[in-house]
Amino acid sequence: MKSYNKYRLDNGLEVILSPNTHLHSVSISVGFNYGLFNESNSTTGVSHLIEHMLFEGTGKFDKKTLKDFLDNQTVYWNGETAAEITSYRFKLLSLSKPQYVFDIISDMLFNSVFPEDSLTKEKNAVVNEVQSNFGGDFSLEGAIPRAYLLRKPTTTFFGGDPKKIEALSKDTILSLYSNYYSPGNAVMTIAGNFNSKKTIESINESFGGIRKETITPDLNIYTGRVKYKSVRIKSFNPYPGQSSIVFGMKIPGAEELYKISAKGRASLDYIHSILADRLMESLRDKSGLVYLADSDIDINRHAGYLVAYAKTKSKDLEESKNLLFNEIEKIINGDVDNKNSIRSNISLKASLADTFDSTLDHSIEMLDSSLKYGKDINQLYDEAINLTLDDVRAAAANYLKTEGQDNSILVISS
Repeated sequence: MKSYNKYRLDNGLEVILSPNTHLHSVSISVGFNYGLFNESNSTTGVSHLIEHMLFEGTGKFDKKTLKDFLDNQTVYWNGETAAEITSYRFKLLSLSKPQYVFDIISDMLFNSVFPEDSLTKEKNAVVNEVQSNFGGDFSLEGAIPRAYLLRKPTTTFFGGDPKKIEALSKDTILSLYSNYYSPGNAVMTIAGNFNSKKTIESINESFGGIRKETITPDLNIYTGRVKYKSVRIKSFNPYPGQSSIVFGMKIPGAEELYKISAKGRASLDYIHSILADRLMESLRDKSGLVYLADSDIDINRHAGYLVAYAKTKSKDLEESKNLLFNEIEKIINGDVDNKNSIRSNISLKASLADTFDSTLDHSIEMLDSSLKYGKDINQLYDEAINLTLDDVRAAAANYLKTEGQDNSILVISS
């Protein structure tokens, strides 16, 4: 497995380095413990807006300077707002001028000024992004279970409520940015071809002088038990006779999973993979009832959910629904064999190989490992690779739900 160099600056910033001189790029990811689940219902979308605004100018570097850096020094850059993390990614062909690179990134993250003209423009961009997400497959049907299980507004899962984003005042945005964008709430990861000694020296120079109080953001989601609910909605599919089935299950977040079992998180990843394969086999390959059946999992530090879904003809709705729940029931009852486990293990190892070969993926995985799970990336892969069938069966019995059980919701659109 890979070895990592880990540092913590005096101001609390955690830095994880993974050098590899055989690669031809270097990627830098920085993540903050602040995301969609930390927003109040009145500020839903603010973390998404802050993410956009950090590329719009700082106290030292105007927007043109930042644009020149991003266009000419990086081959990829982006920000992403997730449930409990907002992250920023930069991929470069080399880190030959580390001080220049880290001076700009540091100022972007901790000294952005939020110009009024940019704020108006980016509010519009974020609203357009949120609204465009409503048109995707399983978008609304998939957001309803997540919103119900965690008692968040449905729009949260698209990046925020357009009306509330437009109404956000600059003072509110700056207050939240000032409170939660601190070194003590952040992790930086770097993977690829770079000199560790020069890199950590430059990071110390650029980031070490930033002194801000670390304020832990509130968690504004529901973590208790919810009663089962069944919802029917009118489909917005333009073709008549098309139906969607989405079944959401609430699962614990990483902190709770690790308290219960060191293998619980990895087991749920396996279950998600097995369930996705079994749904496609049963509903698509054997019966031809659907074009697509799949599952989606999201395990964050404090909350998680697993969603199974299928899109079918309305006349086949009941049969498709029954087959979906039959597959879940079988897995709950221990119907998981070595074939299922081997396929999941191969998929995991292939994912691991891809992660190490791509500096960007590697830096992101290192970041998620630390912020989501508080673990070394090696620990996470060891847990998954060393799972037994009994571990997977135990987790399935503990966490999977069937229709009518608490901590679940069924949404059908037709």
